[in-house]
Amino acid sequence: MGWEAPRGWAPVCLALVLLGSAQVWSQEALPAPEDSPVLVWFDFEGEAVETGPYTLIAYEDAKGSVQLTTRYRLSGFRSVEIRDVAGDGEFAELQGFFREMSEGKLYLHFAVLIALPEEPLNIALAGEAHFRLKKHGIGFWLKARDGVLLHVTGGEEVPLFPIRALTWYVVDAVYDIGRGVYDLSIRAEGDEEPLVVLVDQPNAVGLAGSRLHKFSFIGDPPGRDTSNAIFYVEDILISSDRPVPAQGQFVAPGRRMLFVDLDDYYRSRLYERPGCLPALRPEDFGFGDADVQELASLGALDLYDHFADHRTPRRSSLPSELPAYLMPRLEAMRLWGRGCAAPAGCREPCALDLFEAAATEAPDAKLYPMSTVLALAAEKRWDEADEIFLGIYPEWRVDPRYPTVSALLGIARGDLEEAELWLGTALEELPPQYEHPDVRRLWAGDVDQALVRDLKMAFPVEWTNIAATALIAEHRYYVLLWQQRVGEAPDYAARMVQRFRALDLAAGAWLERQGDALFRLGDYDGARLRYEESLFEPEDPQTVFTKLSDVHFKLGDLDGERRYREKVFGSLRR
Repeated sequence: MGWEAPRGWAPVCLALVLLGSAQVWSQEALPAPEDSPVLVWFDFEGEAVETGPYTLIAYEDAKGSVQLTTRYRLSGFRSVEIRDVAGDGEFAELQGFFREMSEGKLYLHFAVLIALPEEPLNIALAGEAHFRLKKHGIGFWLKARDGVLLHVTGGEEVPLFPIRALTWYVVDAVYDIGRGVYDLSIRAEGDEEPLVVLVDQPNAVGLAGSRLHKFSFIGDPPGRDTSNAIFYVEDILISSDRPVPAQGQFVAPGRRMLFVDLDDYYRSRLYERPGCLPALRPEDFGFGDADVQELASLGALDLYDHFADHRTPRRSSLPSELPAYLMPRLEAMRLWGRGCAAPAGCREPCALDLFEAAATEAPDAKLYPMSTVLALAAEKRWDEADEIFLGIYPEWRVDPRYPTVSALLGIARGDLEEAELWLGTALEELPPQYEHPDVRRLWAGDVDQALVRDLKMAFPVEWTNIAATALIAEHRYYVLLWQQRVGEAPDYAARMVQRFRALDLAAGAWLERQGDALFRLGDYDGARLRYEESLFEPEDPQTVFTKLSDVHFKLGDLDGERRYREKVFGSLRR
């Protein structure tokens, strides 16, 4: 009895799922300070703080979903919505991990709102034996069945109370690991007295000493698939009765994956939908924090969420009560979503037309020009694509999505051997334009609209070929990674370093790329040396610090991991 992910199931980190939907997952999973008893803390609001070494995963596929929402919330603007769909062969689950607790007491707090009381759902804490009724399996288990909330104690299901639809229930439990019992209190929103107060209840399996290290919010477990549950979760807090040392594995905060895993994630997203990058933040659509707060205060943040994730909102038109200054940006999001959904080879309006229209409506948005570049590349209109690309290069070069963008553009070009020809050409045989200051600025990455204008004036006929050569050199490297030809990438980057230094150009970006390739190959010492060398001529030291944090993590040097992580994210320790 119980559930676990089936063989071959690929979990998707919830933080990334939500970032890909341009929603704000504000409470990151972070390493705990040495004196903190907190193991898990997700409030889905506010600034990130350090908590315990754990991960948070959303399992979603087919028709089910796990996503942030503004529709129902208890303490802030957002909660997590979990939707299961019966008969689709899959399941929707929010699952998280924390440091294994083998003694002492565990304190559990969360809030849950159930939209459809008749549909089955499960909430549980478990250990290494997964969600099974056996020792170190399920320790704490709440179930909804036929409109009633139950708990499983000593292997038996015991009813607690009838569930009221769309009512927040705040659950608090104290789990005594050594004794194998828990105290339970459940209070309904707005009620002064708790609905449930239980003391010394045998744990789900009825065995003392049953360890715990994970939690789950799920409709039906895998293999049943009978639930159409829709429910919402907020304010997950799990803590210990004693401080928990910061031991074991963790990844730098703000990123639930190592940088190479993040690259792979964006690659998979763009492979599925080439014209539409996953959005990261409101600025992608031209919104500031104040604008998002305004949408939230007007109850319209769900509209933003739908547009950001290419979904069609229930309302067919923009609400007239919204401030006029927000309307063009929402209309731009709507147009962009239509462009993302446009099939290849469509008649007007096609994706390109819609992306360009979105950029006109919201000229300060970051995402629409890049979508336009990708659409132009798909049509092989390289002169136009390169001109726009060079103009937006500065704000994209250090973006975590950039490696995937560059690879995709390289693949669209097809023939990247020009980069090898350029590397194989002796310095004295290079065209004289390489001495021109504007061309040197281009290769140095000092690119903006002004440079595009200057290149056009200096080389009115040749400027597009000059720009393409520089871009192709970069694209080729990322294409090697995309094509899993990682073994070739360090040598290519090393030769680019040599060529840049011979031309008296800063080579920090190529040293960093060489380090990235070595990291992928598992040569962490080699990667560390290249990253450290790149800091003497960096393009962006913050990205290098982030990667050095990952390198030290892989080398088992947690002091080094923290040192470089705190250069990027700051320190909350005194």
